[in-house]
Amino acid sequence: MSSNWNKVTIEANLISLPDIYWRLKEILATHDYSLQDVAQLIVYDPGMTARLLRMVNSAYFGFAAKIDTANHAVSILGVQQIEDVILTTSIADALGDYECEHLDIKQFWMRSVYRAIAARELAGVCNLMDGERMFVAGLLSGIGHLIMYQSVPVLAQQAQRQADESGRPLHLVERDLIGFDHAGVASLLMQNWKLPGSHVAVIEKHLELDPDADFLLETAIVHIAVLIGNAFAESRALDEVLVRADNRAWDVTGLDTGRCEAIEMLVEKQLNSVLSLLFPKLQPAAG
Repeated sequence: MSSNWNKVTIEANLISLPDIYWRLKEILATHDYSLQDVAQLIVYDPGMTARLLRMVNSAYFGFAAKIDTANHAVSILGVQQIEDVILTTSIADALGDYECEHLDIKQFWMRSVYRAIAARELAGVCNLMDGERMFVAGLLSGIGHLIMYQSVPVLAQQAQRQADESGRPLHLVERDLIGFDHAGVASLLMQNWKLPGSHVAVIEKHLELDPDADFLLETAIVHIAVLIGNAFAESRALDEVLVRADNRAWDVTGLDTGRCEAIEMLVEKQLNSVLSLLFPKLQPAAG
């Protein structure tokens, strides 16, 4: 195994999720839990309770009536969606203060949140019910870059420059120059976190679709969501960026450029509010 891979492995091992996520996983693993068990766990963590209620009462969820207790949130959302929301906030807690001098961290998280919202909205268009799970997948799709810019910064920056100058896909340049790509690094982190196998598979395969792989629809959605986020980050017209999409992603999802442009407008309306919910420190101070 290369020394570069050892470096990213060491860095990935330093990043852990908050205890509440692991305690929730333990409860759900018993299979005889109640909604009250889940709600009580949240109540014992005031910080998580506050973040959860702030999220479910935001325009992101769009509930007409205010949800003012963890019990109410769990009963309205259900365990699967609550697990995904807690995972999202846990990721924000684990990485929100992550410092990386070689990367514009605000731009990184804006792109990541943009991808996450796009994945959630695309899932709805594709009649996929796991919208929050797709949000998590979109949020984590670029997380490998965060680790690479911390552990092998010179090579990560060199790969980006070469990709920009040559027009080659960044992940191919990374493989040639570093020996692996950012999706492989993200997959490693998610395995360390013991995230569901669907997350690992989707992120591992989202750069190049494998028609024989599991979770192909989910992977195709993230593939397109990443391009939508890239268009935003690169300040480019969406149709210029979507030409990079794997044709199989269009076939699997039934999407087209017009639908993606409609999604892009929805994402832009939500971006700042969702970013402020997850990463409030990135917002400029009022004044």
